[in-house]
Amino acid sequence: MKGQNGYTLVELIIAVAIGALLMSALTSVLLTSWRAATIASSRVEASSQIRNFEYFAYDDFARSAAPSDTGCVPSSPCTTQPLVLSGLQVSNSTPVPASFQVSYAWDGSNFLDRTVATTDATGHAATNVTAFSWFVDTNATVVVSLTVTVQAYSESQTFRFDPRMNP
Repeated sequence: MKGQNGYTLVELIIAVAIGALLMSALTSVLLTSWRAATIASSRVEASSQIRNFEYFAYDDFARSAAPSDTGCVPSSPCTTQPLVLSGLQVSNSTPVPASFQVSYAWDGSNFLDRTVATTDATGHAATNVTAFSWFVDTNATVVVSLTVTVQAYSESQTFRFDPRMNP
């Protein structure tokens, strides 16, 4: 029949196959982009939580003496025992040294809490914590290991803090 316009069945099947191929490629690109964005945001969040701990810990260790004999040694680091630091601090408003005590305690599942004894203020030094341990080495250096896991991404860091005050 000469005068009929349209597509043949073969042309239609080829067009549908090409369309399906392009849609599957586009879906693959979108899924890969979504996974990359999720991993990137998880990395940023995990790094942020570790930096948050560092922010508090460096100041606290600078004002503190080494923790007393706790039994937390390299061969047997503490995980559930709180890390208690004490020392002296001087504020600009009161230039007289005052006692200072802060503790870090991990709840075993998610939060690393920081409690300042003078104000009884408790806050999270880090969240999404999946591992926390600490010990005092032979040089009175406190070694803290912290692991933060956000979704499927996990970041671990080990810190060495040298308390600056004499015991």
